[in-house]
Amino acid sequence: MMPFEIEKDGKTIKVYTEEELQSAVADEVKGLKVTNQNLKDEKKELADKLKAVDDEKRKAEEEKAKRDGDYEKLERLMEERLESERQESQKLIKQIRSEKVGNAVNDLVTKLGAGGQKNEDLRDLLKSRFEFDYDNESGKVTVAGDGISSLDQLEKAITESGRYDAYLAGSRSSGGGAPGGQGGGTALKFSDMTEKQRTDLYRENPDEYRRLRDAEKTA
Repeated sequence: MMPFEIEKDGKTIKVYTEEELQSAVADEVKGLKVTNQNLKDEKKELADKLKAVDDEKRKAEEEKAKRDGDYEKLERLMEERLESERQESQKLIKQIRSEKVGNAVNDLVTKLGAGGQKNEDLRDLLKSRFEFDYDNESGKVTVAGDGISSLDQLEKAITESGRYDAYLAGSRSSGGGAPGGQGGGTALKFSDMTEKQRTDLYRENPDEYRRLRDAEKTA
């Protein structure tokens, strides 16, 4: 189905269906991903070429040092090569760790979260509350904080503790994290909260933070 046109205030406006809009957005996102991947590929290709040039230069210097019997220079060149390889190895390990941790957190949030902004808020909350790392030997992502050490334990805490209900799929929670709102008591007004209470509330429950803040603006 093609978009249809309407006249408004002397101007012709194209009107799209929801399906057409979603398709257009999907195409745009796909295009951005392709462009981003192309830039990454070009950057990697350039880095590989520069490394190849450096390797050839070092190799030529080593061959000359051997011919000249300059063992002191040869030793220095060997040390530089080892250090370069060591740095490349550390860089690769760091990159793998970052990707593994990022993918694990994203998968967990996608699995449990309610979607949209809720997922973004849950992801930010988890990263601020816990430390994540990747163990190369075991091939597993580890977690540190609140007595939790694994993703399975973290998933259990998210789904059962009640602290994250406002962000979870299928949850009916609507701001249970507000200061003073537990146990049936009267919630504090936004203007009555301390700066720390507001900060804690925003970290725990951004939706409730915005609701209380906007409620006073319209009161």
